[in-house]
Amino acid sequence: MKHYCRYCLHCIGQDTTIGVCEKKNEIIKKTSIRDACTDFCFCEVDAFYYNRSENPEDAKYKPREPKKKECDGQVSLKDVFFFEEIG
Repeated sequence: MKHYCRYCLHCIGQDTTIGVCEKKNEIIKKTSIRDACTDFCFCEVDAFYYNRSENPEDAKYKPREPKKKECDGQVSLKDVFFFEEIG
C-alpha cells in the first residue's frame, strides 16, 4: 500500500485540497504520496473528505479491487494458431 498523506493519522485537512502534517509541520497537498515517510501511521478516515462529508462512513478507506489479468472469454493468439494448425 502506498503511503498517502491523506490516510495518515498526523494529517489534518484544512480544506478539500490542502492539509497540514502535524508531525513535520509541513503543508501538504491532497495528492501527496510519501512512501519514505517514517512517521506514517495508517488511519482509515480520509482527512480531506471527512471535513466536507455529512456521513463519516463515506470518508472511510475503500481499497480498490485487484485488476483481472485477462478478460473472461478472451482468446489468446497462441490458442488461435493452435486451432488453425489442427483445422
